[in-house]
Amino acid sequence: MFVNRSKLARLGWAVLACTLALALAACGPPAEMPAEEAPMAEEPAAAEPMADGTYNESPMLAEMVAAGTLPPVEERLPNEPYVVTNQKLVLSYDTEIGKYGGTMVLPQEGPGGDPSLFIGMNESLVWAPGGFRYDLGIHGNVLRDWEANDNYSTFTMHMREGMKWSDGEPLTTADVDFAWNDVILNEEITPAPPLYLRTASGADNALASVEIVDDYTFRVIFDDQYGSFPSQIAIARWSGYQDFLKPAHYLKQFHADYADADELAVMVDEEGIEEGQWYNLFNIKQVYTELWDLTTDGKFGHPALTPWVMTDFGAGSWQYDRNPYYFKVDEAGNQLPYIDHVNMVLTQDRETVVLKILSGEYDYLGERSSLQNLPLLKQAEGDGILNVFIPRMHRLPINWTLNLTYEDEQYREIANDLRFRQAMNYAMNNQEIIDTFFLGEFAVPAYESGIPEYDPDKANALLDEMGLSARGDDGFRLGLDGEPFEIIFETGPVSQDHIPATEMVAEHWKAVGINTSLKAGDFGLVWTRKEANEVTGWVLWIHEDIWPSAGWDDYLPQRGWGILWGRYSKSGGEVGEEPPPEVQELYELHKAFLQAPIGTPDGDAALAALYKNIKDNLWTFNPVEESYYPTSTSARIKNVPKGQTDEMGIIIMYSMENWYIDE
Repeated sequence: MFVNRSKLARLGWAVLACTLALALAACGPPAEMPAEEAPMAEEPAAAEPMADGTYNESPMLAEMVAAGTLPPVEERLPNEPYVVTNQKLVLSYDTEIGKYGGTMVLPQEGPGGDPSLFIGMNESLVWAPGGFRYDLGIHGNVLRDWEANDNYSTFTMHMREGMKWSDGEPLTTADVDFAWNDVILNEEITPAPPLYLRTASGADNALASVEIVDDYTFRVIFDDQYGSFPSQIAIARWSGYQDFLKPAHYLKQFHADYADADELAVMVDEEGIEEGQWYNLFNIKQVYTELWDLTTDGKFGHPALTPWVMTDFGAGSWQYDRNPYYFKVDEAGNQLPYIDHVNMVLTQDRETVVLKILSGEYDYLGERSSLQNLPLLKQAEGDGILNVFIPRMHRLPINWTLNLTYEDEQYREIANDLRFRQAMNYAMNNQEIIDTFFLGEFAVPAYESGIPEYDPDKANALLDEMGLSARGDDGFRLGLDGEPFEIIFETGPVSQDHIPATEMVAEHWKAVGINTSLKAGDFGLVWTRKEANEVTGWVLWIHEDIWPSAGWDDYLPQRGWGILWGRYSKSGGEVGEEPPPEVQELYELHKAFLQAPIGTPDGDAALAALYKNIKDNLWTFNPVEESYYPTSTSARIKNVPKGQTDEMGIIIMYSMENWYIDE
């Protein structure tokens, strides 16, 4: 059974204390045994604790040191490496000193990178234990440490002396200076700097300034309190180091202020870019928005601070090798990562991914699987092929959204009546959704945290009260103007459950007389139509479970439930439509939440009021909360949990440098 946690309890960042038992019997025919793996590098014995200044390294790197093609490990690590201790990356299970070697094989569903590897390689400037446990302190990650002034407007950042890029070049504040003054402040390269670099992420607020103190110290200065800024450079938005740290020695060859003009012109022409638009070449070459770029072949050769770097690609395969200059070590002085190579294999069909996982051909399933696959996964686990675990999902698994600023006046009048949204929420059968898609136990119904419970009688009464009692020949309710009224939800196969779950909800709404249908297609097109304000409703998910970390604001209308209100807010009123008072209140609470230091009374009060606004107004529909999902690694991958865990799956992925292979 689940132990429910209220949203206010989440504000204290409590880790769930209960462990949920898994007791599904294995069934079906035996799965195939894993394909034979190429021999691993010779595994070292368990390392003794390091002597001062002495570290251990992978045999593949030791061979390069012996051959004179790579400096000794002590010269490759920073003076003070990041030491990964037990329960520092993850909190709910113990990890151990691993072994070096091997190739991890992962599926990639498209040519433009893969979310599992992106998170596994992502490195933020700072980090909190378990990713989200800010109450345990936000400490250095890529940075050595940081400090703030009394009103959280100035942040002093201390870098790790001796740290190096993956090509061996030093990392210093020269890279910060270049990143800020030559990239962020260059309007040709960066016409719109990331919003989090403005005070409290406010579109109307001033952009930060950066002051270089010395070779390893810099300051980020805002014009007012910005208490959530440390969270913005920790796990928020899956942020990386790329906005403050750029390899100047590599990128200057593409920058007009530094490159030879003739050589730059040739490169611009070779890329098919219009003459003089060197900044478009620069943006092709730099890691622009997030470290996901490093999982695409377009950034091949770009120096990085990640555990692995791409070394080859082609024919639907991407090869990554360990970064010899990676800045983390374990408690025994072993330079991380443990795994030498990662091979990404293009597998665009999700069913094929699951089949190859079940046969042991791939080493990690990620977030791709539905609970409908759990019996098959458990069978393969019983056969010794897989290790199955069921982590917490970091977001609500599915979310139904009405576009309250859709251009049709009749639709708007109905959808913007709170009674309609209350009625549609009453009409959704939470338990049927949980029984069907979460096996009756791997999710909490939203009504346990304050959302009105399933009650079709109340739904019908509210719809009648607001004037929607008349019905057409088809049995569906007519609009306030006496004409047929319809809601169309648009979505795509973003998970195994999105389309069938939306079909179920459409039937729930039809049962109370609202003609509701599903339009399924390519989700990229759905997203484009949503952004153009052309959909009546759409289906994806929201990050409600991690809103308290201050990095996700998909509770705001620009997320899709009030596109024109979002445009108004983001443009300072120049475009879009002015939102109603209750939406303006939401924006004010958002600002107050981001300004206050996370976990303080002011911040907690703003977040509690923000949740109340969301629940009172039912801006979107979330019948399911606090869900779990099945995933697996091959049996040879270690330092991952077993069974059900309250660790969020995203955090387990973040600890990939600590995984190791043991055949």
